[in-house]
Amino acid sequence: MQIENVTGVLSTLVGAVVAVAVAWISRPRQAKESEDAGDEPRRDLTTIAGIAAELVRQGEELRTAEGRITELEAGRVHDARVIGALRRYVLALKTVMRDRGVEPPEPTPDDAPLIAG
Repeated sequence: MQIENVTGVLSTLVGAVVAVAVAWISRPRQAKESEDAGDEPRRDLTTIAGIAAELVRQGEELRTAEGRITELEAGRVHDARVIGALRRYVLALKTVMRDRGVEPPEPTPDDAPLIAG
């Protein structure tokens, strides 16, 4: 056999192997049962109605998430107000203690960095 023939046969074999591999990787797969039993139903995004329904669903999810974020921000603002009020109260108590000649206790080493800020 000549070298050109061997090279041609090898090229053909390599091409066939690559073609089989690509076909195997690209084959349609059956959905696993765990995916079928999931909470999310299959969505038809091939029609205008299906796309519109998906957009409505995502819009509702966004509104729900925005509402939750608003609640969390309101809670954070409330917590900051409570912490500020407690800090002012502690400062007032320390002032009263010092006015009566009693030195307020120092915070614990673990709490000191949190209180100093």
